[in-house]
Amino acid sequence: MAPDRLTNTVKAAVLDADVVYVSPISVYEVTRKVRLGKWPDMAPHVDALVTETETLAAPFTRAIAARAGMLAWGHRDPFDRLIAASSIELGCALISRDAEFDALEGTPGWQGRIWL
Repeated sequence: MAPDRLTNTVKAAVLDADVVYVSPISVYEVTRKVRLGKWPDMAPHVDALVTETETLAAPFTRAIAARAGMLAWGHRDPFDRLIAASSIELGCALISRDAEFDALEGTPGWQGRIWL
């Protein structure tokens, strides 16, 4: 929705990837922020966010839910835990500007965070 906000590293990773997933949890977080008035610039893009990312939707499985609940990580945000667990279960790196995810370094299956 805003490719100018992505780093060159992220753009290269997306272009080089065999597959790119968008977590349904991320769509929820964006639309919730729009509804609450915390991200008004995104409001015109909500419909496109839903329709254009549908084919890229990461699965949400019981294994992901269980991993999120059992993940040995001090971060308490349930949505970030689900996103991290999805990344681990799918065996792919996570694109995020949120450095909180870096605390997962060394976690079995964690492929790392891409941003800088």
